[in-house]
Amino acid sequence: MLLAEQPKIHLALGLHNHQPVGNWDHVIEDAYQHSYMPFLDVLERHPGIPFTLHYDGHLLTWLAERHPEFIARLRRMVASGQVELLGGAHYEPMLAMIPPEDQHGQLRHLAETVRQLTGYEPLGVSLAGRVWEPHLVGPIVAAGMRYCVLDDQPFRSVGLRGDDLFGYYQTEDQGATVSVFPNDAVLRAMIPFQPPELVIDYLRQQATADGARLAVHLDDGSKFGGWPGTYQAVYVDGWLDRFFQLLAAQREWITPCTLGGYRERHRPWGRVYLPTGSFTEMQTWSLPPDQASQLEASRRAAPPGEVDFLQPGYWRHFLVRYPESNNMHKKMLRVAGQLRAVAQQVQPARTPVGAGEAGSEPSDGQRLLAEARESLWRGQSHDPFWHGVFGGLYLNHLRGANYGALLRAEALCDRLRHGEQAFCELEVVDFDLDGAVEALVSTRSQNLYVTPAYGGALFEHDLKGAGLNVLDTLARRPESYHAEIAAARLASDVAAAPPAGLGQRAVVKETGLDRMLHYDWYRRLSLLDHFLHPDTRLETFHNVSYGEQGDFVNLGYELATSERPEGTELVLWRDGHVWVGSEFWPIRVRKTILVPRDGAGYRVDYELTNLWERPVRLWFGVEFNFNMRSGAGHRGGYYSATGRHLEPAHPASLAEEEHITEIGLRAADLGVDVHLTWDVRGTLWRFPVETVSRSEGGFERVYQSSVVFPNWHFTLSEGGAWRCGFEVTVSQQEPLP
Repeated sequence: MLLAEQPKIHLALGLHNHQPVGNWDHVIEDAYQHSYMPFLDVLERHPGIPFTLHYDGHLLTWLAERHPEFIARLRRMVASGQVELLGGAHYEPMLAMIPPEDQHGQLRHLAETVRQLTGYEPLGVSLAGRVWEPHLVGPIVAAGMRYCVLDDQPFRSVGLRGDDLFGYYQTEDQGATVSVFPNDAVLRAMIPFQPPELVIDYLRQQATADGARLAVHLDDGSKFGGWPGTYQAVYVDGWLDRFFQLLAAQREWITPCTLGGYRERHRPWGRVYLPTGSFTEMQTWSLPPDQASQLEASRRAAPPGEVDFLQPGYWRHFLVRYPESNNMHKKMLRVAGQLRAVAQQVQPARTPVGAGEAGSEPSDGQRLLAEARESLWRGQSHDPFWHGVFGGLYLNHLRGANYGALLRAEALCDRLRHGEQAFCELEVVDFDLDGAVEALVSTRSQNLYVTPAYGGALFEHDLKGAGLNVLDTLARRPESYHAEIAAARLASDVAAAPPAGLGQRAVVKETGLDRMLHYDWYRRLSLLDHFLHPDTRLETFHNVSYGEQGDFVNLGYELATSERPEGTELVLWRDGHVWVGSEFWPIRVRKTILVPRDGAGYRVDYELTNLWERPVRLWFGVEFNFNMRSGAGHRGGYYSATGRHLEPAHPASLAEEEHITEIGLRAADLGVDVHLTWDVRGTLWRFPVETVSRSEGGFERVYQSSVVFPNWHFTLSEGGAWRCGFEVTVSQQEPLP
């Protein structure tokens, strides 16, 4: 009697390691000490375990500069065949949301970086967020890549189940083909949060007599030392060592391999066409909070065979849920378009006689163009465009890094187009691609973008020299996880708890966060025109529980533009109304913005006219938002006012100042001073916009901007007018080291 052959299975283990552009150096160093270095230590002790690794170009360059010994170790492990390196887009953009030429450029940039540092030529691609769209086949193939790993959800959505998900497939677009590997969701949930023995048991259940199956695990490297509790569990308590030892002991039926190694020895399981997709959690996060909660409840209640038919949302809808994300994305597209235009003007350098194959030195224009392109690519980093259980969009230093890189690229394009000459350009275009036009004014020093359709407001104010969008803020919005905050415990009280999976740690970084859940009904912009109810107080205006009596904040204004010798003039006006009891008072608000040809800042002149047949009593104010990147306790950030001692003075302070005509804000770490003055003495309210979001470490408060709100009580006679002029001036000094 013949014994049945031992069932077997292949196992491809991998990690992708990523650090956002703009992340703080000490955060990356901490990740190195607690994740990247100790992981390599353990892997080196188990040379019989092949592994697939991915490091984005930003992180890989950082490692080469700060820890060259790490790169040397990685190079040795690559040479031995133990480690396979994946390529991808260098600065980790979501490949589908950047222009085609940047897709190719970023893919080749990382491939070249990997080759130079390790001697390895990657053929596989790690996609940021595992975001997939069918048209990506062409750019991947054109960049010399041959395969990638995707979440298994898109495979399930086309009917693949069970046995179908243990292999790889060939997909095609316009005749180009790429191999696609489904990433096992069960393994991602188990590793490293369940005992290694349970992982082995799961693999035993999937093994087959022919041994052709492949189980794929490619996940975030932060789960191995970066997430709370994982350093202790994975390294100190020895989870990873124990797992590798178990794998080595099961070599007769588990064959560890790399993705590329498996692909070389096995044919694809067939052809497949996959829809757009990402990992399930990300697509769920893209839904409105109530629908996300409803979907999660439905998935929990659905029978196992029906879960796969409950399709989550679409990741691009983050650009709808968060207008601030869309603004940054369209800014990126605009700068990319400027770069394409100037690239056509920069002629290739001529090869000097006798230079032969060596070519020639690049011209000044080519060097500027290359620097601009690198800056554009840095500004495409995906993290601040979306949000889930990671800080992402909510972290203003990450948004600021993207804007800073984009503004650097734009300033270089200005230099290539205009040389050293001053300029003041106006475009009236649909910037955010919503069907309504915006007015965009650009000078050598700054950009001012105005939206007539939304309160006639200023929605972007870029200081090119500082690389700062002063209006890079974020409104306070409900998130599905906010319901968990009241019951969450302090992170310091659960520091010794076992490591948890994605979004499973209900902890807060400080007490009282549930009392900070205020939600804005309008976008946080500048030049927003408010008419307040008499019962309004600073606290109620701050927490948006006040009464708004006008219809000006988020409705449309008319626009007229003109060019003047001193700059560009934008005139915006609205014939709207103010409600008082049962009466509906017609009021005209007119504001004239002058953007100077030279220098940074602007002037705006307001005129309010009573269109009612009798006198009206009004409480009017103009809202400005300034993101100085620094909240309470941050070094060097403060308010100032000539002749006044302001207390508290930090940018996250809440205070009222009476009989005042000016206020200053300083961000010493950026070297930027903003000074706002107005003609009519009044009351000033100032307070922070602070959001509550979730990160790997728990729920946290994040400073987004400072609201500055001068306001006045006055009476307008029949046909009477009230006028006030505002001046915003900006100066730049040396930032703090």
